[in-house]
Amino acid sequence: MAKPMTSMLAGRSMNRITNTMCIAVAALGLSACAGPRAFTQGTYQDPEQIVMLSDRWNQNDMQLVAKKIVESLGKWIARDALTQPVVILETPKNRTTEHIDLQALYDHVKTELINSGQVTFLDKAARQEIAEEYEYQGSGYVDPNEATGPGKQRAARYLLGLTITSTVQQMGDKKVVYYKSTFELTDIETTAIVWTDHKEITKSFKKRSIGL
Repeated sequence: MAKPMTSMLAGRSMNRITNTMCIAVAALGLSACAGPRAFTQGTYQDPEQIVMLSDRWNQNDMQLVAKKIVESLGKWIARDALTQPVVILETPKNRTTEHIDLQALYDHVKTELINSGQVTFLDKAARQEIAEEYEYQGSGYVDPNEATGPGKQRAARYLLGLTITSTVQQMGDKKVVYYKSTFELTDIETTAIVWTDHKEITKSFKKRSIGL
């Protein structure tokens, strides 16, 4: 009689363990369903496609501004029959309440103008590293017939500057955001502003609830 009783108790114990495991698995499943969500799957999109998922500055705004400025500056260069004017970039001014990567906008404009062959840009950011390279190449470690030294850099004739401002109007569930990006080209010798243009962007939004 001892053995059947032992088997019966063992069977009940196993059932309790199985039930406990099932409850734990079910709880984990519910926890996973109710837990925080993450973006785990995505698709590539055409960067030229207009997409507005928020009321902030985005890559489409940058592309619209860059396109306008490249076309306008290109027309000015052609009108004055300039041959690859040498330009250096001024520190951009962000007068909005947003964090906007204005260097990315500069890079977009600079890339288009360089690839079109219309403008020569000097790399102000690389000056310190270039000076260090001059020093190394003059140290004796480099073949003197191939070494490069100071005294042959191009001089910038123009300074290209950028200022971006914004205005936000909001009433009830409606919001309008206005951006103005202004570019100026200044003659370094005379400080005269020889060209300027701007791009205005207005976007309207309507507030709505967002479900999970």
